[in-house]
Amino acid sequence: MQGASSRKHDVIVAGIGGTGSMMIGQILASAGVTQYKNTLWNPSMTTARRGAPADCTVILSDDEITSPLLLRAETVLMTESSRLEAFEDRAMPRGIIIMEASGKTKDVERDDVTVFEVPGVETAARLGNTLARNMVMLGAYIEKLKALSIESVEEGISKKFSGNDKVRELNLSAFREGLKIAADI
Repeated sequence: MQGASSRKHDVIVAGIGGTGSMMIGQILASAGVTQYKNTLWNPSMTTARRGAPADCTVILSDDEITSPLLLRAETVLMTESSRLEAFEDRAMPRGIIIMEASGKTKDVERDDVTVFEVPGVETAARLGNTLARNMVMLGAYIEKLKALSIESVEEGISKKFSGNDKVRELNLSAFREGLKIAADI
């Protein structure tokens, strides 16, 4: 049972291919260990191949984490709009769905969740590389949930891309654009 002053955030990050969604989860977990007593990152890849569905769960909690498995989460973050059908019901009632806006073929049908559509691909393309869309989505999540400090996430991004200054700066820029976009939604 969560105490009155306890903090807890959980998110399911769903995508295609795995690299982007797993990277978001790793960065959240890495930043989480600096601000929470307990942090969990639980990856799930259906098949080990490019283009296959992949998701991960991240739990940030001041209380003990009793299970790494989450049927439903406070937030579902979809880096690919094609994952909507599979993950729409994984958000808790009164939860949040943050989803990539590009390629969307249907709308969220639930009326008991808050939905934020983020133009991650479009924003990343404007910055020079559509692969950075995942950092745009991460920025939107951080802005909307305030689960972690911006500084700790930027530090996680910097560490993840420490071997390449150009890639690091692109991803930090994409993250910051995601913050701005979400502040305006």
